[in-house]
Parts: sequence; C-alpha cells; structure tokens
Amino acid sequence: MTARSRTAWTAAALGAFFAAMVAWAILAVEGPDDAARATHERDTRALPFAPGDVTAVAIAPRSAPGLRLERTAEGWRLLSPTVGAATSLAVEGLLERLSTMRVRTSLPADPSALAARGLDPPAARLTLTLTDGRTLALDLGDESPFDRTRFVRTGEEIRVIDGVPAAAVDPSPDAFLASPTGR
Repeated sequence: MTARSRTAWTAAALGAFFAAMVAWAILAVEGPDDAARATHERDTRALPFAPGDVTAVAIAPRSAPGLRLERTAEGWRLLSPTVGAATSLAVEGLLERLSTMRVRTSLPADPSALAARGLDPPAARLTLTLTDGRTLALDLGDESPFDRTRFVRTGEEIRVIDGVPAAAVDPSPDAFLASPTGR
C-alpha cells in the first residue's frame, strides 16, 4: 500500500466516523429534545383544542351583550347579539389565537384573591364546544399592565396566561358578521 492510498483510506475512515457521529447526534440528542419540546408545548396550552374541532363559541363579557357563534354546514353563523352569517376568516382567526394561548404559571385557588385578579366577577367567560361534545370554559380576569398576561380561572385553578386576544374579553359582533356579498 502506498503512502498516497494510506492517506486516502485514513481520510475516508475519518469522514465515515464524522458522519456516524453527526447521525448519532441527530438521532440520539435531537429526537428526544423534539419530543420533550412537543410535550412541553402540549402541556402549556391554556385550552387543549384544535381550531377545526370547535362547533360553537360563546363569549359572555361582564358589561356587554354576549356573543355566540355556531358552525353549520354552510359555515359559521352569528347567533347572538344579532343573527346572521359570520365570516369564517374572523372566526377561524379567533380560534387560532385562542389555541395558541399559553399558561405561564398556576396560582393557588384563593377565594379572597378573586376580586383582586378581576375574577369576581370575571371580565368575560369564554366557552368552546367541541365536536366530541366536550365543553372547555375559562373565566377571564384582569390583564397585567406589565407583561400583558391575564388571570384566568378554570375550575378551581387560577392561571396566568399569555396571548389572550382582545376579542375574547370584549368581542365586537360587527367584526364577525359577513358582508352582504358573503365574504
């Protein structure tokens, strides 16, 4: 074997070893990290739903008429405070924003602190009905002026969540009504 072929074989062996190390790093390190990231993402969602699974939306603000939307075979329909066809783009956009709300932290359920957090009475009550018949509900409280998080109550648990859209607290029916042309 010549010196030139020995050098080529050494370089090829080192290249194969390097490729094996990269493959191992991707499979052994990145795979579990992606799974942990997906688990964390799922566990921190404020409302565990997919926007396509929602059949009805109800928002009951503290100081305004409630908003009710329902999915029909033709699309979304506004049922309250006025009745009419709703624009799917606005409803689906709201549902997408609601599905991305994330829990920042959970707090002890202290009944004496509900009023200070805007939860007695809540600023709004959000209720989603899913295709499997489940109902998801959140009582939305005050927003923190420092980081724009909002106190919410679900059952007996109080959470601080990020990403609450303004329409979940103060919905405007006009924003959901479809134009007379159907768009």
